[in-house]
Amino acid sequence: MRITANQLTIIRIICLPIPCVLLYGGLAAKLVALSLFALLGFTDYLDGVLARRYGTTPFGTLFDPIADKIFITVIYIPFVQLGYVPLWAAFLLFLREFLITEIRRLLSRTKQELRVTELAKSKTTIQMGGAAFILLVYLVPDRRLVVALFCLPLAVAVVLAAVDLIRRGRIPHRTMLALGCFSYILAIAAVFPKRQSALLYMVVILGFTYASGLQYLRVFYSAWRETGGSLLGVFLRLITGFLVPMAALAMVRFVPEASWMVILILSFDFASQGLDIWVAALGREERTKERLKRMVMIPLALIAGVGFFAFTDVQTAATAFLWISLSLSGIYGAVDFYGHRQLLLASTSSS
Repeated sequence: MRITANQLTIIRIICLPIPCVLLYGGLAAKLVALSLFALLGFTDYLDGVLARRYGTTPFGTLFDPIADKIFITVIYIPFVQLGYVPLWAAFLLFLREFLITEIRRLLSRTKQELRVTELAKSKTTIQMGGAAFILLVYLVPDRRLVVALFCLPLAVAVVLAAVDLIRRGRIPHRTMLALGCFSYILAIAAVFPKRQSALLYMVVILGFTYASGLQYLRVFYSAWRETGGSLLGVFLRLITGFLVPMAALAMVRFVPEASWMVILILSFDFASQGLDIWVAALGREERTKERLKRMVMIPLALIAGVGFFAFTDVQTAATAFLWISLSLSGIYGAVDFYGHRQLLLASTSSS
């Protein structure tokens, strides 16, 4: 029986909560979490190989990007709570992800799409791999051992580069990128203590994340100018598309122990946005559902949040806002997927 790319995607989504929970355990639990994240990250590469070999399916087109975004959610939100990554860095990371996803959703309604660039593919790998190095910096107390460990991937990249140079007469782009990244990682680990090393790794992750985003923004701006649409209207739609999950992420500053709610809120929103993109690409209009979100859900969450902040202490208000946002996001996501269950079942059967 042949394992399909779709089955690997489903396995990845189902298994992601396990290493996420293990991150909050002791050293042994964190090492197991790191191993599981590495294994699940490899399935992301493997299902891409299978999709290219046997062709993509509607199910894979929808859920593979969702799985990638949930992957970084269950890694970086715990990192914030554990103190491995500052909140502002995670905020910038997810702001880009929601912004580009929302741009994709808006363009899909005009029958246009943002083609995945080579830099964007590398960005996902760097986000996942960078998280592993950040975790290792904190898990291994001896800097010399950290440096020794980080020499291994650099040595592998050097060997691959030499093989490519001998066989093909050139070094591929991805190998050059690996050489540069692993050299940077090794140099930082050798010079800086763990907190500064993790921060500098995060800066590079954000650099690649936003560099790939700028490519998409240029395409989006050119495409939207051709439609003659109002840029102010587009700007407002983009903001309302990710206002609640980003506000929820900001609440981690006041109630870090409620990070699990933020993980669920962001995951629900990524899943709903992905479904909206897919449905719009099929020619289905989602005007009613969009108005429900923009004119009911978002105002309700924000008004309730402001009310709690006005009359209670900050921690109580932040917790209340997260509960309200989680309830609304969960209900919205459940209704969204239930409303399109026939399309989802059809895409699954055609996989």
